[in-house]
Amino acid sequence: MKTALAVDESDHLSATLGSAAGFLLLSGEERMRLVPAEKIPLFLRKHQVGTLICNGIGNCMKDLLTSMGIEIIPGVSGEAAEVIASYRSGTLVPGEKYSCADHGRTCGECPGSF
Repeated sequence: MKTALAVDESDHLSATLGSAAGFLLLSGEERMRLVPAEKIPLFLRKHQVGTLICNGIGNCMKDLLTSMGIEIIPGVSGEAAEVIASYRSGTLVPGEKYSCADHGRTCGECPGSF
């Protein structure tokens, strides 16, 4: 299974999953940047993602992806290369604030989420 990071144009983790410009997919040492052509859950399933690292994510989306068997590591911010290094070394810790409610939106209001 692959690991995906939701990123912005400058390869920092996107503020919210719904506003991500694309995803970095990790498979072993291989790293590929892709922009989804379909809805996020379908994109993650199509690319056999087992773990998603992101910053903000709505509770509905988090529940949906978890029900699909995808492990979510939410509330993570920073430059993608640093996040990848922390993840691979086993020191990456989910943030405490990650929900849409934490940034003033309700579930489903983030663009591109579903």
